[in-house]
Amino acid sequence: MKQLTDTEKQEFEAKIKDERERQRTLRMNPNRPAVSTEVEFTFHLLWGYGFLALILSLLAWAVSHLLKFRNFSYDQYGGLMIALMLLFNHIAYYLTTKGWKSVVMKTVAWVWIVLVFAYLFSL
Repeated sequence: MKQLTDTEKQEFEAKIKDERERQRTLRMNPNRPAVSTEVEFTFHLLWGYGFLALILSLLAWAVSHLLKFRNFSYDQYGGLMIALMLLFNHIAYYLTTKGWKSVVMKTVAWVWIVLVFAYLFSL
């Protein structure tokens, strides 16, 4: 039988604790439908990457719109800035959830929100 390392033991203990907590939650609230973690994981992936595809298509449309109508006298960059704001926020809060990448992306997202609102209020 394979000997487990301390890290593997801690991971198994954490999984056991999470499963006990989930079972206790289900016992305390029997009216709540039991949703498996696979369904929740699939929904999280669908939401995260499906909405990312939608935001990227919006960004592509904003760039094409900017290139097509770049010489007219109206706000040209608003759509692009808002699409980038949505992209940064989605990456920060749905795709990077732990570690220094999350902190960096949340900082970038908040700075971009401030820049977008400053730009929109300056018009």
